[in-house]
Amino acid sequence: MEKDVKYIRITLWAMIAINTLFLWSEFMDGLSPISAALIAGRIESVRTPLMIIELLAIATLFVDLVVRYDRIKERFQTLHVLAVGFCVTSFTFQVFVYYMDSAFLK
Repeated sequence: MEKDVKYIRITLWAMIAINTLFLWSEFMDGLSPISAALIAGRIESVRTPLMIIELLAIATLFVDLVVRYDRIKERFQTLHVLAVGFCVTSFTFQVFVYYMDSAFLK
């Protein structure tokens, strides 16, 4: 059981990092255009496989949150819910941005 929790933590941190990089590249164009363009270029090169993997990972995180909520330490419950909520919200925003980008450019 502890091995599964370790994988969930790794998945959660990876999704937070990927979604933070995406948000950085979208909103920090004016503040740091070089790093935002570099991040956007890297994400753009693997967008489709990355989004499929993100969808599976975030769905797994959400199901794990629902199933294992009572087993999460009480002091981490709110933080875990916020982290998964950030991932779900950020991914939804990412899908929306990419859909709008592809709809207007083609």
